[in-house]
Amino acid sequence: MVSTLFILGLFLLTCAFYYCLKTVDKSTIADSDLPFISVLIPARNEEGKIERCIESILNQDYPNFELIIIDDRSTDRTGEIIAGYAEKDPRIKFVQGKDAPDGWIGKCNALAHSVRYASGDWFIFTDADTYHHPNSLRDAVSYAVESKLDLLSFVPVQELGSFPERLVMPVLLSSFLLGDPFNTVNDQDAKRAYAYGQYVMCRRDPYIATGGHQAVRDEIVEDHAMARVFKEKGYKIGVADGKSLYSVRMYTDWESMWQGWTKNLYSFIDSKVSNLFIILVLMNTVLLLPYFELAWVIAEWIEGDVTVSLYRLTFFVLAQYVVLFSWFKRVSEHHAGTNWMHFFLIPFGGVAVSGLFLHAAYLVLFGEQVSWKGRKYVVSTQKTIKSSRGIEKAKLMPDVSD
Repeated sequence: MVSTLFILGLFLLTCAFYYCLKTVDKSTIADSDLPFISVLIPARNEEGKIERCIESILNQDYPNFELIIIDDRSTDRTGEIIAGYAEKDPRIKFVQGKDAPDGWIGKCNALAHSVRYASGDWFIFTDADTYHHPNSLRDAVSYAVESKLDLLSFVPVQELGSFPERLVMPVLLSSFLLGDPFNTVNDQDAKRAYAYGQYVMCRRDPYIATGGHQAVRDEIVEDHAMARVFKEKGYKIGVADGKSLYSVRMYTDWESMWQGWTKNLYSFIDSKVSNLFIILVLMNTVLLLPYFELAWVIAEWIEGDVTVSLYRLTFFVLAQYVVLFSWFKRVSEHHAGTNWMHFFLIPFGGVAVSGLFLHAAYLVLFGEQVSWKGRKYVVSTQKTIKSSRGIEKAKLMPDVSD
């Protein structure tokens, strides 16, 4: 049966991803040998998450770091919360954001502005919806230094607290693993380059030499783009397992998840209709077809017309579910908040993710606006946003000299 082969292939490729994924060991570097680092957090309308993130950074077992938090034009209490922490802890620099120039992604603009205040040898860019274990900075920096990397990012543990998250995220996030099952991103001779944007660290000098976030200012998937620029310029990049370092709660409800994913999901598959078709066919063959086959098998058994073919088909269907459940258990190590019962959400998650992919493709192909945290963009098939005033890209760079 074709579906059985697809499911087995899915499981084997997922196992390959985890087998090849590099682990982060406990740091053995002395305090005196650890570099001074700058942790930079862009925050826009994060009043419900920013406190947890700040406190987790301040509680780090790291001897010498500064925390730079930029309030990216929030319309809620985010700036007020950051200011309160900055008054109490001298390690915190509170930066007020500026409006993004035309043709700039808001996050890129915020980070390009905030790095002017950073004095560390390493920059660590992390999101306001992350939580860092006390060992996070020490082990991450040690790993990067010992591996002689210029840019490094970490696969997070995803916190899934609501029904929409548990429905969509396991299917969607697990599908990403098949994009690079053998972790060729860590092969410096391979072309593939990407980063997990919730936790990206890089050396200061290569960041400046490559143009940093200015170089990817209009890229809707800016973390992947920056990793690509680093690798194209000959700098060494890598991805490692971050489950011992941090976790992230990306979305908390259906609306934010729908907007968050549809703004860039089509860009993740290189904005190609052929890739969209392949993904939809494979995903629905693996996640939906087994349920139709199961229903048919049950109906045949109830009808009582038992044949050798029915025994054979029953065996294949049961084998599919054993492999699918093994796959679900394997990927669940990076999903906090799920249990075995959520396995039965998989087919419905497949339908929801198919809808996300189709809507994301529609927005790009028909020039519709994507929306995120009060900002709207039109994304092209080149994975860049379109300038609303037609200004040339070279003229869009903000003044960063002051």
